[in-house]
Amino acid sequence: MDHDMSTGSKIDELERAALSGRIGRRDFLARLLALGVSASSASLLAMHAEAANRNQAAQRAALRDEYDYIIVGAGSSGCILANRISASGASVLLVEAGGADIDQPKIAQAQLWQQNLFSDTDWGRTSIPEPGLGNRRQAASGGKIWGGSGSINAMIWLRGDVRDYLHWAEQVGPEWNLPALHRAYLRLATPLPNARPLRSPAGTGPITFGRYAPQHPLTPAYLAAGREFGLGEIELNAGGLLDGIGVAEVNATADGRRSGPAQAYLVPVLTRSNLTVLSDTLVTRLELQGDRCHGINAIVDGVPKKITATRQTILCAGAFESPKLLMLSGVGCADQLAPLGIPLLHEMPHVGKNLQDHILLLNILFKSQAALPPPISNGASAFAYFSNRSRLWAPDVQVMCLQSPFLTNALPVGAGFSIAPFLAKPRSRGTAKLVSADPRKALRIDPRYLQERVDQDNMILGLERAIDIGNSRALKPFSAGLSTPSVLNTRSEKLAFIAQNGGAGFHYVSTCSAGGSPDNSVVDARFRVWGVERLMVVDASVIPEVTAVNTHVATMMLAELAAEQLGMAPQV
Repeated sequence: MDHDMSTGSKIDELERAALSGRIGRRDFLARLLALGVSASSASLLAMHAEAANRNQAAQRAALRDEYDYIIVGAGSSGCILANRISASGASVLLVEAGGADIDQPKIAQAQLWQQNLFSDTDWGRTSIPEPGLGNRRQAASGGKIWGGSGSINAMIWLRGDVRDYLHWAEQVGPEWNLPALHRAYLRLATPLPNARPLRSPAGTGPITFGRYAPQHPLTPAYLAAGREFGLGEIELNAGGLLDGIGVAEVNATADGRRSGPAQAYLVPVLTRSNLTVLSDTLVTRLELQGDRCHGINAIVDGVPKKITATRQTILCAGAFESPKLLMLSGVGCADQLAPLGIPLLHEMPHVGKNLQDHILLLNILFKSQAALPPPISNGASAFAYFSNRSRLWAPDVQVMCLQSPFLTNALPVGAGFSIAPFLAKPRSRGTAKLVSADPRKALRIDPRYLQERVDQDNMILGLERAIDIGNSRALKPFSAGLSTPSVLNTRSEKLAFIAQNGGAGFHYVSTCSAGGSPDNSVVDARFRVWGVERLMVVDASVIPEVTAVNTHVATMMLAELAAEQLGMAPQV
């Protein structure tokens, strides 16, 4: 039978609960029947959930010593590659340090995403004190759950600026060409009717994204405010230039359910007999012999175990855990590894270097004239872009136009709204270093926020433009004026506000950067670690230069590109 999206999402939620074993067959069937699902359809869904549970339980119970492919990390990239590679018939072991409970409300419901920060589904890392941000430690959050950060993020769907991808190809090689990245994007997601692109193919991938912000009264006002400052209205995901302002799109369903990599790529293929998923399992190091990676060492049910990969070991553990595993395994700088008692197997000075992140500026708050409607979906209305340099480059600043106070309790929901700029193209570069040979110890993370003067200038530009938009004629019917900040006149006053209210953008990249030579990178254009056979890195750590937008879509595009290079991507 046909279901509306609300019913369909409830069915999906129930199926995920059944797949994780949180509800039994009888309860599952009863709830499906209550939703109007026919008895025959309910029985088929129950059979699929039971088959997936039985299969994964059997695969884990009969854990092998050898697989064709071992994927470390069931984050966004890991879910995609586990799906694509297992579809070929090759045996795949997917190992995840976090859990499998993706049907819990804070993950599944778009409006609750902020509850994931600093929770059990977040790695809970922090940086060292950052001089550019008032010597405050910054959260280095990341998802510790199936789907990784794609299961705890704000679901902001932004394809990115074509100029960034052109520069990637220049830095990495022709394999990262625009047609290949375009094919990768089309394999990722299917836009819902309210978000169908006007100027490019729609895509047919398993993730769905929609455009819900127009339903909120602040959205057209934000677009009009952008026009006041010379910004044309653009379609954010058309694959072109981001010089303007556009309506936000979200990888969530109309009734507010997350459509992420775990839900779309991993859960549907848990019935495959050649795919084994190990959750709550720590990989301690790679098994390296000479110039070849033979697999992993992991703690499985409390017992150390070596598992061999006959074809490839693929690190998808993210911008911190992937370089960490390389360094723990003797791949990195001798002067860093030797003091920790780690034998150097491959000198690779760029492991853990080139760390980049956006800077998000909070507490630009406007009081409302009257009570505003509650935020819709993830609460984002529009994104505006500004720059201090030529149109040859992607914008320096992204300004998020939001429907309520953002990451603050200074104003209650309905009493005001936030405008949050972030530094889109930081020039400062940081590091992630080992402090111990113990794989359970966190890295020393130093993003070096705002160490370059140009980053300070661009952050000031973002602050000024955010206040300008909030004070625009278009927003006068909604705004009773700034709540914070107070008047900022001088450069030093603006930098002081930024130092106290700026923070991590949670878009960490480049610690295993891809490039054209081992002299300036860690992996080549085909994601292979320089000088080590049968070892790849496919996650945000390989991005050579951070995109001018939120990095989730770009990271998943690269996973699809890697699948294509392995000969395991469907045609589009």
